[in-house]
Amino acid sequence: MTAEELKEFLKKRDRIISVLAKDGKFRASIIKNTFSAQTAQQKHNLRGVPSYLLARQLAAASMMAIFLKGEERVILEADGSGPIQKVFAEASQVGEVRGFVAYDPKQLADFDAEKISDFFGDGFYKVTKVLYSKNEPVQGIVKLQEGDISSDLTFYHYQSEQIPTLVILDTNVDEASRILYSSGLMVQAMPGVTDNEILSLYKSVSQVHSLNALLTLQDNLEIILAEILPFEFNVIKNDIVDFYCRCSMDSFKKKLLTIGLPEIRKMKDENHNELVCQYCNAHYYLESKDFIELEEILLAKQN
Repeated sequence: MTAEELKEFLKKRDRIISVLAKDGKFRASIIKNTFSAQTAQQKHNLRGVPSYLLARQLAAASMMAIFLKGEERVILEADGSGPIQKVFAEASQVGEVRGFVAYDPKQLADFDAEKISDFFGDGFYKVTKVLYSKNEPVQGIVKLQEGDISSDLTFYHYQSEQIPTLVILDTNVDEASRILYSSGLMVQAMPGVTDNEILSLYKSVSQVHSLNALLTLQDNLEIILAEILPFEFNVIKNDIVDFYCRCSMDSFKKKLLTIGLPEIRKMKDENHNELVCQYCNAHYYLESKDFIELEEILLAKQN
């Protein structure tokens, strides 16, 4: 990579910031995740509604994750009974995000929808948090509302966590369904905030017609947030966000050890050597030496 190519790459990298109102009444996060959404679209070879929904889910997960600590992470899942079966995103506080969409291509191609929720049909929105302070993941589930991710996540916070939350997600695509811009904003009320203060905030923030339009004029998230929010704030975090998956051949081989020796031998005999990560669509291929290594480990465990 040349110096110019590196410079262009660094310019495209996504960024997220979180802030806390100086009076302590609200906290917010704002993200530009265009490059992550484009990367996900390319890796999973997505077009149309699946890529649109995944871009929004990735933004939402990153905005929630920035409020966490260390390598704590959040998992967002929209599960439906229609052509779109699942939109999954997982993000960590350290700026990593990954995700995928499960859908029926044939059903989707012929599907006539009047609104975005039709693509999901009946379904659920699930939020899972992996936290240091809990032995088990913390999980909440609500019924899907509008299927646009933003309304569903807003409803989840109101119904499951009783936290007044405003979520704005903005995704633009071109005529070929390629992601052009993707961004998001999340504002949450802190304990003790009155209903009138929340209503006043909602009225102010709801005047924003397009986050992406603001980003085309100004790529400084702190400046944009200062234009949107009706209160002064302190920046808590300012981080890079990347579409990143920690999958590897070694991690796949560790998982294969759990299926047992007969299954490993069956895979070898049937030349089933391709392994695909559902989160990032990376492909790995087992060689003869890999099968030998797996068999030797499993035989040693039997003795």
